[in-house]
Amino acid sequence: MRRHAHASTATQGDQTSVMVAYLMLIACAMMWGSNHVVARGVNETVPFEALAFWRWIVAILLLLPVCATHLKRDLKIMAEHKMSLFLIGFTGVFLFSVVIYLAAFNTTAVNTGLLNATTPIWVLIFAAILTADKPSGRQWLGVLIAGLGTATIITKTDFSVFARMDFVLGDVLAMVSAMVWATYSMLLKRAPKGVHPLSQIFVCALVGLCFLTPLYVWALVVDGEPFFTRMDPAWPDMLKIFYIGAGPAFLGYLFWNKGVSVVGPTNAGVFMYLMPVFASVLAILFLGEELHLYHLAGMALIVFGIWQATQKKRQARV
Repeated sequence: MRRHAHASTATQGDQTSVMVAYLMLIACAMMWGSNHVVARGVNETVPFEALAFWRWIVAILLLLPVCATHLKRDLKIMAEHKMSLFLIGFTGVFLFSVVIYLAAFNTTAVNTGLLNATTPIWVLIFAAILTADKPSGRQWLGVLIAGLGTATIITKTDFSVFARMDFVLGDVLAMVSAMVWATYSMLLKRAPKGVHPLSQIFVCALVGLCFLTPLYVWALVVDGEPFFTRMDPAWPDMLKIFYIGAGPAFLGYLFWNKGVSVVGPTNAGVFMYLMPVFASVLAILFLGEELHLYHLAGMALIVFGIWQATQKKRQARV
């Protein structure tokens, strides 16, 4: 009787941790979706180098007080896995930040949204090629359904947008950003075990800043960009940058890393499709945009696609 009770409790605990991981991934998608909305207010006044740099400065300043204790304990383990942490920080903090902002500066929002929506496809492809985590037919179907929902929102059901796309430099960079994020998600599997998530994010953010800082200094000294913003007074941009650092960069990465560690990069990647859903809702609430039928249709397809792609593992745990 005791053995059965223990097994039942363990199963319930396991299911609870998976449910919490899914909620974290949803919250992460909401914050990253809001990042696109907030960034609209600074793209014309804050250079992309400054945006990427100050975003992570805010995140590191918030991380340090809460991770200092864990950091002291985890330094020895992380030193033994320095190459893995370097790759995670380089791809997830530096490379992705630079590529996604460059893409946003060099192509249309429609093209950027469509091409970034391919991230879960790249996660599935990389998982199939590089790991033993082979996607099932149900997962492929869920990704395709969610992808259709994303395309419905971005194109407003005018699918001829695909035929009219011009693949300029920004389009290529947007596709590369999707591949970079998929690579980052896969690299999280190489993260050292037993290290607190806060310690890992702090060290990876430092790695990213090691490359973002000289890029920022180059923009100031060589390109003559403003130190922070062209806006006067600067406080509206300061508030927006603080939110981008505290929400998407700090909590967003924390939730994403934890979610991937519990449900795996394949299932977690599907939740990226929620980003345009939240971006649309927040744009309607805060920017006064109207709610259309294509929003509802796209959201329904995305939710169903996520359910379809994650159903198999949930059934296996029952």
